[in-house]
Amino acid sequence: MIKKQRREIPEEKIIVITHNTKKIDFTKKYKFVYFDWWFHLLTLPAFLFCYLLGLLCALYCGLRVTGRKNKQILKKQGCITISNHCHYFDTVFASLVLFPQRLYISVAQRNYEVPIIRRILRIVRAFPIPAKPNAGLQMIVPPVGEALKRGHHVHFLPEGDLVYLSQEIFRFKRGAFYLSYIHQAPILPMVYIFTRRYLFGKEQSPHWPKMRLVIGEPFFPPPLRTDGIYPSEAIDDMMEKAANWMEDTIAFYHSNNIKDKGGAS
Repeated sequence: MIKKQRREIPEEKIIVITHNTKKIDFTKKYKFVYFDWWFHLLTLPAFLFCYLLGLLCALYCGLRVTGRKNKQILKKQGCITISNHCHYFDTVFASLVLFPQRLYISVAQRNYEVPIIRRILRIVRAFPIPAKPNAGLQMIVPPVGEALKRGHHVHFLPEGDLVYLSQEIFRFKRGAFYLSYIHQAPILPMVYIFTRRYLFGKEQSPHWPKMRLVIGEPFFPPPLRTDGIYPSEAIDDMMEKAANWMEDTIAFYHSNNIKDKGGAS
């Protein structure tokens, strides 16, 4: 597969976290994900409150969902879901759309070190990815595998960082695709699309766009090799397939939005 050279996220577009004062010491035993019944019972009221808050945000954003039929695979086995990272609530909306399926959300370590926020993230079933590129990924292999084995799902943001309202797909990191291969879990791709909002013929603020989530067809990792060799090229092809689908889907809806505006005028 021909691979497109995508940009790394420019440093000036990365949102700087300055209040991450609750540093996590991963040299000590750390529980990434709680599967215990008592934890879910204890946090249920707060989780439902967050769910309702997410629902209100979705209504405010006018979130529309396309491709719901592709969610059927979630009822059959644990999957890894991925999406572009372009809104403060994109992971919240992913959890909302896939409900009642249980979705665990991966977040950057620095976000998990912000006081109060870290508690909220724990309640909404998020877990940190240690900031060590290779060692950090290996640390989350067991908890991700356990979640998938239980029939739950795990959400990743392959671009790594949030670029607010961006419709450009930046260079992917391998983590989600590596875990898909290691655990032989399907990947369910999703992409957020923004188009300008018009009210009574007047263009609204770019910070209040129309928002659509498109759920794509799942695709599957290559079979585990018996010789233990990591299929780097096949994993890269998975990444390319996902990124191409996101770009093509964004382009399709943007093109249709322009045609609709042209027809209306």
